[in-house]
Amino acid sequence: MIIPVLHRIVVKQDNIEDKDQAFAAARAIGIEIAFGERKREQQAVDSGVVVAIGPTAFKDFGLDNAPISVGDTIVYARYAGKPVEDPQTKTEYMLLNDEDVICLTTKE
Repeated sequence: MIIPVLHRIVVKQDNIEDKDQAFAAARAIGIEIAFGERKREQQAVDSGVVVAIGPTAFKDFGLDNAPISVGDTIVYARYAGKPVEDPQTKTEYMLLNDEDVICLTTKE
């Protein structure tokens, strides 16, 4: 389990194949993308689902409550954050600073 400290936010990053039509098309016809290339492009994905929020997130902005919640889909600064892997599940997440969150997205 990854527990963010201070002003950090844990995000399950959207998958590059779901966001980039070229990657999706390549996968559909059986083209393999080199691991290094895929890893670099995955880091450019700038959206995901909030998994956890640190206890002081957004406090420096004078907010008592965070404007986002666990389960929200957010957009954050491109190439922001640090990839971290959950040691138990081996799932990769992005660890962001609160100031890197740009907006909240909805399906409505």
